[in-house]
Amino acid sequence: MKSKFNFKLILGAAAIAIFAAGCQLSSPTATAPNDSTEEATNTSSTAKEIAQASGKWSDLDLTDAQKAKMKQIRAETQTKILDVLSYDQQEKFKAAVQGKQEPSMKVLRSLNLSAEQKQEIRDIQRAQRQEMQAILTPEQRAKLKENRGSRKQTPSN
Repeated sequence: MKSKFNFKLILGAAAIAIFAAGCQLSSPTATAPNDSTEEATNTSSTAKEIAQASGKWSDLDLTDAQKAKMKQIRAETQTKILDVLSYDQQEKFKAAVQGKQEPSMKVLRSLNLSAEQKQEIRDIQRAQRQEMQAILTPEQRAKLKENRGSRKQTPSN
């Protein structure tokens, strides 16, 4: 039982790292909460975008304490997201993430999520972004905002 939990924790931490990168690709906008699923699933369409987002976090010169807290937040977020999924959806998600077949956001899109699941995952991801940004210093937040601004200026299609 304990080794199964550890495996889930490790798998969850790896998957949430991918999620975090995807979450950073789409900054929250003033859209209606019941928009189409494109808003929630449009966060990560290519591995290149994920790599760029990960690079933007690494540009922030995070302290070890910040990195540890973010790792904890990612693990908690991953657990919350897995709790939203059915058993079959969890198995498909874990298999794809473990085999690194596709980015986790792309995998989530393929799981035929219900509208309720999509909204719950959006809410979980939004809370994660807020928690992670709360860890940052004002200078780091400014740098992150600057990085996002430069990303918006370059077309990503």
